Amino acid sequence: VAAARNESVPHVFFSDWATVTLPEKHRFPMDKYRLVREELQADAAVRGALDFSRAPLAPLPAVERVHDPAYANGLLDASVSDADMRAIGFPFSVDQVRRSFASTGGTLAATHYALQQRRRSARGRARGGRRRGGDDQFAPTAGAHTAGGTHHAFAARGEGFCVFNDIAVAATTALEEYADVVQRVLVVDCDVHQGNGTAAIFAHEPRVATFDMYADANWPWQSRAPADVEVALADGTRDEEYLTSLREALPMLFRDYDPQLVIFQAGVDALDQDSMGRLSLTRGGLLQRNNLVYSACIDARAALVVCMGGGYARPIGPSVEAHADVYRALALRYEAVARELEGNARSQK
Repeated sequence: VAAARNESVPHVFFSDWATVTLPEKHRFPMDKYRLVREELQADAAVRGALDFSRAPLAPLPAVERVHDPAYANGLLDASVSDADMRAIGFPFSVDQVRRSFASTGGTLAATHYALQQRRRSARGRARGGRRRGGDDQFAPTAGAHTAGGTHHAFAARGEGFCVFNDIAVAATTALEEYADVVQRVLVVDCDVHQGNGTAAIFAHEPRVATFDMYADANWPWQSRAPADVEVALADGTRDEEYLTSLREALPMLFRDYDPQLVIFQAGVDALDQDSMGRLSLTRGGLLQRNNLVYSACIDARAALVVCMGGGYARPIGPSVEAHADVYRALALRYEAVARELEGNARSQK
C-alpha cells in the first residue's frame, strides 16, 4: 500500500478491475463501481486528498475466519449449487468468484491500511512524548473501498447480491491481527436493506456491535436477523426524521460500545430516486448522514473503514453521484483533520 501524505488522509481501494458480464437486462448495476471511481478520480476538489490502489484478492484463510470452508471452496471448485446461486442473485462464473474475492479484499485492504496507520500514530505520539492514554494517543485514520458492503452474506450461504460478507471478514481480521489497537468494532449499516448476514454472524460476538438503519417494509423479510441496535424506518421517511434518528443514536453507540474501529456500510439506496429503496432521502440528506458518521469517528479518534453498499437508481446516475459524495466528504473531512494535526504538531515544537 502506498503511503499517504499524512496518517489522517484516507486511502481508497477499488475492485472494479474484477469485471463480470451479467446477462442482458439483469437488474444489478455492475458498472456503478467503475463509474464512481472515475467520477472521484476526475474530481479536482478531492485530487490529492484521496489515494487510490487496486484491491487485492482476499486470502482464503481470512475469508474462512468467517465463512464455512465448504461454502467458500464450493465457489472455488464450482460445486456450489444452482439454488445457492439463485439465492445470491448472480449466475455462477469464474469471473464472479474472482470478483467476490476482490470485493472482500478491497474492504480488507482498507482495514489493514486504517489500522496500520492507527498503530503508527500511537507510536509516533509516544516517541514525541505526547502519549496521554486512552484514545487521545491515536489520530483519526480512515481507509475506504469503492465496493463491498455485502451485508446479506451469512457464514455458510449468500443472498441478495452478496457472496462473502466483507464487513465480517474485515472486523474479524481486525480483532485477530490488531488486538493492540482494536478491542471493539462498531458496524454502522445505513443501507436501506436490513443487514441480516452481518447481524447473524456477530450475534454472539460481544466485541462487535451492529447498528442498522433500514426501511422496515423492505426486503429481507424471512431471513432477517436483528442487529444489536436498530432503527426501523417507515416507508417514505424523509431527511429530517432520518437525520434526527441518526443524531440520537450515534452518541449512544459510541458511549455504550466505545469502538476503536468503525465499519460504515454507506449504501445510498435510501435515496428517493432509488428503485429498491422505499425511503425518500435527498442527496443532501445523505451527505449530512455521511458527515454525522465521520464526525462521530473523528471525535472518538476511532479508525474508520468505509464500504459502498447499495444504490439502484434507474438510470444509475443519481446513485453514482450519491456514492461519490460518500468518498468526497470523507476526503474533505479527513484532509481538514490532517491540516489541524499538522498545525498542532508545529505549534508544539
